[in-house]
Amino acid sequence: MFFKKLAAEPRPASEHSRSTGAPNSAGLTATAGGVATAAPGESTAADAANSDAANSDAALGLVLDALGGVLTALSRYPMDLPDRPGDQRAEEITRWHRHATLGYALDAGAGAASLGVIERDWGGVVRTVTEQRRDEHRYVESSITELREALWACVETVHNAVKADHTADSTTEVQMERAKQALKRMQGGSIKQDVLGAVLAIEGALQTRREQQQAQYVSLATKLDRMGRQLEDARRESTTDPLTGIGNRKLFDLMAPRAVQLFSLSRQPVALLMIDLDKLKLVNDMYGHQAGDAAIANLARALSRVFLRQSDVLCRYGGDEFAAILHNTDWKMAQTLARRLQEQVAAMPSPHPAMEFSIGASVGVAQLEANEEISEWLARADTALYKAKQNGRDRVCVADGSLPLAG
Repeated sequence: MFFKKLAAEPRPASEHSRSTGAPNSAGLTATAGGVATAAPGESTAADAANSDAANSDAALGLVLDALGGVLTALSRYPMDLPDRPGDQRAEEITRWHRHATLGYALDAGAGAASLGVIERDWGGVVRTVTEQRRDEHRYVESSITELREALWACVETVHNAVKADHTADSTTEVQMERAKQALKRMQGGSIKQDVLGAVLAIEGALQTRREQQQAQYVSLATKLDRMGRQLEDARRESTTDPLTGIGNRKLFDLMAPRAVQLFSLSRQPVALLMIDLDKLKLVNDMYGHQAGDAAIANLARALSRVFLRQSDVLCRYGGDEFAAILHNTDWKMAQTLARRLQEQVAAMPSPHPAMEFSIGASVGVAQLEANEEISEWLARADTALYKAKQNGRDRVCVADGSLPLAG
């Protein structure tokens, strides 16, 4: 153990008690051989003092051993920082380790002079460890932020490239179709067939290239999505709604563009649900805002019980309105999940014991379409939500467009 025994030796019995055999001040009786023994049935004060000292020494030893283990771990696994290499930080921690556990002086010139427990700089130990952990935390947080930004810059770049390829391919297809129509109107057999064959070969090559690119984009999207979610875990606190515990508007504004960008790569369906809590104003007016907050929290709990996948993005969009971004989910599955959400909301406890009416949730569903911008996607989901409320509330409506309208 990294400590020095501090207990004092018990003082010997007085000469008078050794010679007379009379009890001394500690309750001991001297025998003829000069050995002090306790009076029958009595516990000596010296024994109690020795026991307390031994227990105190043992406890101090355990504490110093534990502290030594912590400091050893910190010095064994240092982190290289921009302003200071890891081995230098390890050397500093080792110096404080020897000072705290063995009593070595911090000043190298003082040699191995041993300091008592009280004389050691315990405040310096705490400051050194705190500063090291703080510097490492800042470095890791900064590195994760830079990596996150680089990752999503890559996603955005590929997304823009895909859009440019799509535009170019569309233009090429139009020109190819015009060439084929012109060739069909031409006279002359062999030349016409040769040119038409070349056009068809070019079309086939373009189609093969598109398929190969799409396969590569799907693989890239899967990897980027997995990496992105791992990095996003590092900053959930700043994107969490304090009342409900799910994402806030900041998280939605962050994740919606990424959903569009990943869709352009993978072409896996992604659906947006806009959810509104019915009759919240009535609850606030009749039973107070605490009851209203309880109703909002109930809806958030219902969302968490229905949308269980790690890829599902759940947000409080604002006030009593919520949003859910569901990857690899088409409008039919999103509609089914929305109805399951309504069942969960109906089963939630009443936000106020005196409330005599039930509250529900209206839901608008919109599946992202090819080449659709975020604003258009969100507008379609909002329009579907408005129709759901117009149709009597507590309804699910799917957005107009290429998808059918469902009630």
